[in-house]
Amino acid sequence: MSINQRFLPGLVRWLAIVLLSAALLLPLFSAQAANKPSQSLQSSPNREFVYSANQAADDLSVYRVDRDSGELVPVPGSPYKTGAFPVSVAVSPNGRFVYVTNQGSDSVSAFRVAAADGRLEEIAGSPFAAGHYPDAIIVSPDGRFAYVTNEDDNTVSAYRVDARSGALHASGAAAPTGAHPIAVIVSPNGRFAYVSNFNDNTVSSYQVDQESGALTPVGQVAATDEHPIYVTVTPDSRYAFAANYGATTLSAFRIGADGALEPVPGSPFAAGIQPYSVAVDGSGRFVYVANWGSHDVSAFRLDGASGRLSKIPGSPFSAELYPYAVVVDHDSRYLYVANNASGNISAYTIDPRDGRLTRLQNSPYDADPGPYALAISELR
Repeated sequence: MSINQRFLPGLVRWLAIVLLSAALLLPLFSAQAANKPSQSLQSSPNREFVYSANQAADDLSVYRVDRDSGELVPVPGSPYKTGAFPVSVAVSPNGRFVYVTNQGSDSVSAFRVAAADGRLEEIAGSPFAAGHYPDAIIVSPDGRFAYVTNEDDNTVSAYRVDARSGALHASGAAAPTGAHPIAVIVSPNGRFAYVSNFNDNTVSSYQVDQESGALTPVGQVAATDEHPIYVTVTPDSRYAFAANYGATTLSAFRIGADGALEPVPGSPFAAGIQPYSVAVDGSGRFVYVANWGSHDVSAFRLDGASGRLSKIPGSPFSAELYPYAVVVDHDSRYLYVANNASGNISAYTIDPRDGRLTRLQNSPYDADPGPYALAISELR
């Protein structure tokens, strides 16, 4: 018997075992591969994108931010169809899931970022049901929960976010709000949430349950000027601001240990006509307000010790017609404003020394009709 003949039966048995093992493991490997991001996403460097919900066009525009210049470059396939009358857009912290509230169809459209260039695909099950006349949406800083205000129900709904697919799952009863809730924001530390009540002239405070995402009211509602509309919280979770659409002011609050809001001395602070949206830069030094009625942006320096605001030289800075939303990029270098009636997005550089705005040379950038809400994110 030759050496080859002697080892042949053992070799056959070994090959059979290897083939059987491969057959058993193949479904597991396939499942793992399906749950991983595409290679193009995994190998890509951090990328920054701006999303514009266009209420008159029922769609979502997507732009890549040129980080050297701040220019906005449309993403292939943009704009993407949403439900009727989209009025808010939010992105998961890792930049991979995008959500849009459709006020005209009581739903939330959900997308996943399918490629490193920012192209989107609708998530299975989208659109997801919301309450009556949903307005704002926000994703928690840990990416586990999403919250939607329902204007006609006077509630804020909580959803669990599927970490793999991005699908939304309603998680229990909605929390009560004041009359006609508009905006919802979660503090960067993930502990508290705040809702502006347009008809009550108040902001409601909630504690976030870290396990379930449920919201529990805390403290008394905080009084604002007339018709608070959009709210934000500083990166250090110490201060909150509400733009008062019915007045020409911005309310400022200190956030207490229990999440309750206490007015900052000197609040409310003068802004432009019908202030709509408010944003804080990543350094926590500058606050910007898009003024719907005066077609401009008010800029403030924030005193970190007291929460007081002081006007930045040159403020307000001109925008286009009826600016609704304002966002700042993650490096605090650029600021973007959605101009609803002009159908475009204004872009500015931020002076790191004093917060002044300088319009980019090619600004504004075209959007579909009725840009209403903006979000900015990094794809990680």
